[in-house]
Amino acid sequence: MRKCLIIIGIVLGLGLVAEAQMQQKATESKAVAIGIKGGVNIPRMYYFRNRPLSQLPQNVAFTPMGGLFVDIPLGDASTVSPEFVYLKRGTDLSYEHRSGMMVHYTISVHYVDFRLPFEFRLPVKPYFQPYLVAGAEVGMRLGGQIHMDRTAPAALDQTINVGDANMGLIHAGAFAGVGIRSRIPLGSRDLILKFSASVHQGLLDTYSKAEKEGSVPAQNVNAYQPKGFRLPQGLEVCLGIALPLERIDDACSTFSGDRYRRKSSRGRLFGF
Repeated sequence: MRKCLIIIGIVLGLGLVAEAQMQQKATESKAVAIGIKGGVNIPRMYYFRNRPLSQLPQNVAFTPMGGLFVDIPLGDASTVSPEFVYLKRGTDLSYEHRSGMMVHYTISVHYVDFRLPFEFRLPVKPYFQPYLVAGAEVGMRLGGQIHMDRTAPAALDQTINVGDANMGLIHAGAFAGVGIRSRIPLGSRDLILKFSASVHQGLLDTYSKAEKEGSVPAQNVNAYQPKGFRLPQGLEVCLGIALPLERIDDACSTFSGDRYRRKSSRGRLFGF
């Protein structure tokens, strides 16, 4: 009889622990989190239907980026994370012109984006959850510069500010990538860490109407013809940190406070 009671007690104890863990996971899956992210972007331009410019080599340039996001669970293994991000787009070119001069040409444009990424994760462990991410983005140009430095025989060092005459105002694009998501216990909340790498492709031509019409001077000496499409691309590597807005109660928290208090001086406990 004693052994049976011990076994029943163990089973009940395991059942309570399992139920508490299930309730905690359910709370975690429904918790909305707010966070910040930062990282680097490697920008470049894709010159579609413009063979002379598409053949120019583009240097690898690292530019900082950062933003704010909200983590909204959609289910057990999917999340949408709307975000606002600041970053730079453009290109960095170094080449030798057919006349023999060396040319360094850069476009560096500041943007603020609104993005809507959807994450689909594989919940292997709470501290290791690989995921796929895909989404859309729309941004607005804030400003920037175009710089060209070339040597003799036609030496020139010129910088112009980016505006409506040489860069489209609105950016729209799509992106996809991979990441790793982790939950780290932090008191009554779980800190969420997200590390991701994504490829971004612009879908709107960045050539301005003035460039297409030829009413502004060309800023590239190597057969610069604003024909076709100039589409921004980028490779982004980011780290995000988020904190759930709802506190996750542990298995013992229900025994705190005034719920189970002494009701009288006769020794009646636990609300009976």
